Amino acid sequence: MTIWLESTDFARYALVPEELLPVWTGAGADGMAGEHVAVVRVAGRDVLTLGGEPLPVTWIAEELVFARSYGVEGDAALLSAVRDAAGADGWTDLFSLVLGGRHVLTDSACDGDRILDCSRDARQPVETLRVELPRRRYRVRSLVVEPDPETQLVLERLLPE
Repeated sequence: MTIWLESTDFARYALVPEELLPVWTGAGADGMAGEHVAVVRVAGRDVLTLGGEPLPVTWIAEELVFARSYGVEGDAALLSAVRDAAGADGWTDLFSLVLGGRHVLTDSACDGDRILDCSRDARQPVETLRVELPRRRYRVRSLVVEPDPETQLVLERLLPE
């Protein structure tokens, strides 16, 4: 079953390395408001940001794809659309960055102390997704697909270099 982060207050998500949570304030992502996908450096590490609109987002680990959705219905439809898009023309190469280890995908405005506090106390949930990646350089590619007239997906794919 696919888990979605339902929305973000500031139309921006951040993929924060877990070891950076104690120093994460979200401030580095503030300047990315107009960017669809960007990278910010925090304490010498790359942080991928996804945004532009407050859409629901999910991580599809087996495809190394972040998917943001306008109206996708069900896991089968999502996975089919992502797999069909994998070989499609039209992907845009954006940039390369170094990622690896355990990350937290969250609203970029949610500071690390709050994320850590909520992870210790289940009565105070914060919306996050856990993402684990082998440490390496990845090329980020982007594509918008419309698998049917009612659905649009914004895809960001990580390709190992």
